[in-house]
Amino acid sequence: MEIKSKLISGFVTIFVLSLAIASVSASTFHYGLARDGNFSDSGPKTSEIFFEVELTGLIDASPVVDGNAVYVSNWYGWGDWNPGFYSIDALTGDVLWVNEQLNGSSSAAIANDRIFVGSLDGYLNCLNKSTGEIIWRVKIEKNPEWWGVASSPLVYNSTVYVVTFSDGTLHAFDFDGNEKWNFSTGLSPHYTSPSAYDNKIFFVGEKGDGMAVYCLNESGGMLWSTEIGNTESSPAVADGLVIIPSSNRLYAINASDGNVTWSVPMQGTMSIPAIAHGKIFAGTKDGYLVCLDENGTVEWTFAANGKIDSSPAYVDGVVYFATNVQNGTIYALNATNGAVLWSYSLNPPEGFYYNIMSSPYIYDGRLYIGADDGKLRCFAKQILWEGEVQLSPGNRTLNISGTPEIDNFTALSALLEAAKGNFNVTVLNTAWGLFVSSIADVEPENDYYWFYVVNGEMPSVGAAEYTVEENDVVEFFFAPWGVSHEKARYRVIIHVNLTNVLYKTSVSLYPGNFTVSVGANSYSVGNLTALGALDSASKKEGFSYEVSDSYYDSFGLLVTSIAGVENQGFAGWMYQVNDVVPSVAADRYAVKNGDVVWWYYSTSMNDTPKTAQAVIEVVINAPDVTINSLSITNAQRGGNATATINITAVTPGWYVLVASGVNANGDYIAGISTVRLEQAESVSVPVIIPIPAQVSEGTYNIYGGIYKLSSYPDTLISYKGPVSCEVS
Repeated sequence: MEIKSKLISGFVTIFVLSLAIASVSASTFHYGLARDGNFSDSGPKTSEIFFEVELTGLIDASPVVDGNAVYVSNWYGWGDWNPGFYSIDALTGDVLWVNEQLNGSSSAAIANDRIFVGSLDGYLNCLNKSTGEIIWRVKIEKNPEWWGVASSPLVYNSTVYVVTFSDGTLHAFDFDGNEKWNFSTGLSPHYTSPSAYDNKIFFVGEKGDGMAVYCLNESGGMLWSTEIGNTESSPAVADGLVIIPSSNRLYAINASDGNVTWSVPMQGTMSIPAIAHGKIFAGTKDGYLVCLDENGTVEWTFAANGKIDSSPAYVDGVVYFATNVQNGTIYALNATNGAVLWSYSLNPPEGFYYNIMSSPYIYDGRLYIGADDGKLRCFAKQILWEGEVQLSPGNRTLNISGTPEIDNFTALSALLEAAKGNFNVTVLNTAWGLFVSSIADVEPENDYYWFYVVNGEMPSVGAAEYTVEENDVVEFFFAPWGVSHEKARYRVIIHVNLTNVLYKTSVSLYPGNFTVSVGANSYSVGNLTALGALDSASKKEGFSYEVSDSYYDSFGLLVTSIAGVENQGFAGWMYQVNDVVPSVAADRYAVKNGDVVWWYYSTSMNDTPKTAQAVIEVVINAPDVTINSLSITNAQRGGNATATINITAVTPGWYVLVASGVNANGDYIAGISTVRLEQAESVSVPVIIPIPAQVSEGTYNIYGGIYKLSSYPDTLISYKGPVSCEVS
């Protein structure tokens, strides 16, 4: 025998208050000792494949997970194949070791440091869980034929139970390989496996012209047997009922006395029903997954793409199973109504068959299953989000208890930036600091918590205290203590880009003024100024700024603080407009449409927005001209009305003003005027409207509009109205 092994990679030490290593609560086929398929973990929500391992051959055995390792056998393959019983890292897919002496379709049972599994050559084998070395093996199947020991062993109260098909015998062994007793019936289905419930052992054996469910005590004494006709399945037990399908019925048998509580028509297969929350989920020969209540009433059925030999797994409101067809398909159904949540079909080359007889095993948010293409697949969405974030200088205030403030260049800030529009984050303000409690609704459970690494290394400080650098990779991961980020259940991977831009925004400015207060003094400042741009940006983005009037008479208002970053000594805030440093204060520099105003924190007069520590970029959106007011006189037919349009120019140039309107009869009157304006100039322009004698009397609704001369009459810049003109 050759044992192949690979080293398991080390894990990163993770800081936490007090955590323990998580362990699975079951390590046998169909999860529980009662074979009820009711898993207590959570399963994958999508058909995303986390990894797949090429073992070759056919993988009809069902994987079993114990201690972060998956154990599974392969057997008969297409062409060349590598027989073996494998141990595979459940979190990476790396093969840890393989025992090449064993192969078959038996699923393993793991207890303490030992693995019990049947093999194609007719043996029950006991292996060392860490190395795969055989501790002992006993031949129990006298006529292995094509199946060998295909029964999946059961470990119950320190006894190993397994069935041999050729003589229908239930064998009971101690952990040293000594047979304690056996109970023979003559014949059993090839793949049937024993189950245990309430100190009783259940298995299928021959009786009369068909098969029966036998119930034995732990000493091998028969308590009862109940005939069910032909079956290929195994007993599943829950809530005092033994549930088992035959070739034409589904039976519910009282586990205490063997009386049939109810039975319903159903074409059973080797698939073992799953039982959870008073519901039974059973696969059929004609390709249906059937949900029944505890009384045998069908609640819903789902038509899959073919025969179901895979035993369903229930977890967290979802039923998982697979189909034994050429393009074997894994399904995830809503357990309440049978709706498909997701499915994944294999795609065999022409002439090949990728059937699935293997049953799903759910562990730590993942689904493991084998198939006839020789691959073990793990379905899971490990990476919840991966992408880039851009962090700007400054601080952010958290809207939690104590309203703590953190630096923007921290690992926690990177997480909060990544979360925007993508997922939610819960941060707790605790006595030992800020603590990330949940990400994307994934909250701590059992020994699982959120940790973080930067560039693969665990920092010695919390995420709110760790300062990130350009191109750092910050990763938050959900795992127990001692598990590295690569092996975590969930990961959020953040690629960090740093920028000196605090805010990059655009503002719409209109003629008018706003008031700036400095101590007891108040100053009226034009909206269409560089300071007006900063004021509008601060209101839009939610930051504050401060000014000083110490040099107001000779220079103007001096900006002394923006977004909490204050002038210090010779370092302070400066501004540029279109890459030019103005010679006047920001409250005295007029801006126009399309201007780009840069506010930047300069440590020297040589700094620019590209080299400064912090920058705010403001793009100006301002109409070339705006209409402030519109008025009009009344008129008589054959005379004139005068419309007065008060306008303010943002951009200097020639403009066309039009005043026009209609009455209730559809009669139309209009006038036109032109004017040249300088930047920030306001003027009232009269527009003469001739009133033809032919128009009717009445009220005319007049609008005033303005165009650039160069784009008249195609592009209207602004309009106002209507106002009423009475024509008599």
